Amino acid sequence: MLFKNSSIYVLAKAIPGLMAFTALAVYTHLLTPQEYGIYTLIFSAALFLHSAIFNWLPVGMMRFWPGGTYSDEAFISTLGMLYIRLSIPVVIIAVLAILILGEDYVWPIMTGVLLLAGFAILMIGQQLQSAQMLPNRYAVMTISYSVLALSLGALLAYFGFGPIGVVVGVASGMLIPAIIISAKSWTLFDRSLYTPELTQKLLMYGMPLAASFFLDEIANLSDRYMLAWLVDEAEAGKYAVGYDLAGNSIMMVMNAINLAAYPMIVKLLDQKGKEAALEYFNTYVILLLGISIPAVMGLSLVGPGLVDLMIGEEYRESVILVLPWVASALFFMGLGAFYFHLPFQLGNKNFGIFRIAAITAVINLGLNFLLIPRMGMHGAAISTLLSFMLSSILGYFWGRKVFPIPFPTREISKIIIATLFMGGCLWFLKDLRGWHWLVVQLGVGLASYGLASYLLNIGGVKQVIATRYA
Repeated sequence: MLFKNSSIYVLAKAIPGLMAFTALAVYTHLLTPQEYGIYTLIFSAALFLHSAIFNWLPVGMMRFWPGGTYSDEAFISTLGMLYIRLSIPVVIIAVLAILILGEDYVWPIMTGVLLLAGFAILMIGQQLQSAQMLPNRYAVMTISYSVLALSLGALLAYFGFGPIGVVVGVASGMLIPAIIISAKSWTLFDRSLYTPELTQKLLMYGMPLAASFFLDEIANLSDRYMLAWLVDEAEAGKYAVGYDLAGNSIMMVMNAINLAAYPMIVKLLDQKGKEAALEYFNTYVILLLGISIPAVMGLSLVGPGLVDLMIGEEYRESVILVLPWVASALFFMGLGAFYFHLPFQLGNKNFGIFRIAAITAVINLGLNFLLIPRMGMHGAAISTLLSFMLSSILGYFWGRKVFPIPFPTREISKIIIATLFMGGCLWFLKDLRGWHWLVVQLGVGLASYGLASYLLNIGGVKQVIATRYA
């Protein structure tokens, strides 16, 4: 079941990932580095605000919905009321910002608010499908968003609307499928079914996470703003392309596997107890690391060829420079978010995540101040890697005190050996360029890792294959 659901979620993430790769190719040819820098700063601001203000609600829903304690109507109604209340100060702040900053900032702020609404409505819509274990509807929503966002954003950029046009296109691409597909769920909304008890649970569980998300986004996004401040917007734009290229592959895969597994882990914990949940968790960890670790190796070796084929010429040198660093950084970010930090959520001790996020944010800001003036975007990438490595290490040692989770050392060792074998095979092909060589590299990478995984019997793959084809 985990592999089947993960496959659906990976597909739901893979097609948007391909669209995101295509978007990078299109935008880096239609926008200058400075324009892409403006786009990524608006995008990052909207994502930052969503993480700080709204994201604790879908996370709380993922924790409490699968348990079945509250009716669907009560849950939807409570979520709806909370979203309405949280939206009011956002609108007030946006109006005040326009009045204070002046007419030059009207369009960036207005489109930023539109994008924030897109994030909020899309993400709660996605999590509604995931919490109800409806991966097919999740896939339709996510794929529709990715196709629409690329189409509308590219169209507006092509007709000369620049970074503002791209933001409007992306926001519209989020809102249209999210509203249409989630509409059935929201018909259950009834103001009179608002549940204070559920609100209190979501607050107690979610507020530490809200603060943590706020601090996480400081570590995740501050490098772009500091590059724009300490260097220029073009430098931030070039760095963001490399970051997005890695994020659309490494984080996409890790997030997809987590979406498939986490609701089931929570359900097993609430209904069958800790032992059943941990057994499932062990399988989840092997799958998570068994895909993400070789993905980092593959992107680091094959990435330069991919960049040459896809990314605009003004960006290529910078993207190739930061790609291995950022790919590794995002792996450690995912390792924390989707593995080592989960004990705090499962044990309802989210203050631990807040502590880790606070330390990570402070370290990241300090390293950025130290390294960016000396090394530019290379320094930003190094500071991001070191910060997320620290976050994962703290999560591992502190999390096991709250809710001990499996760490399958033997299987992880096999995954690392198989990845090194794959890397050795790709090393001799890494400097070859062209679409045909890229296909060869991908084929060699998949075949070599698959062979090594079978020979090492990672996760009992031999038994799985034997059972399937018996």
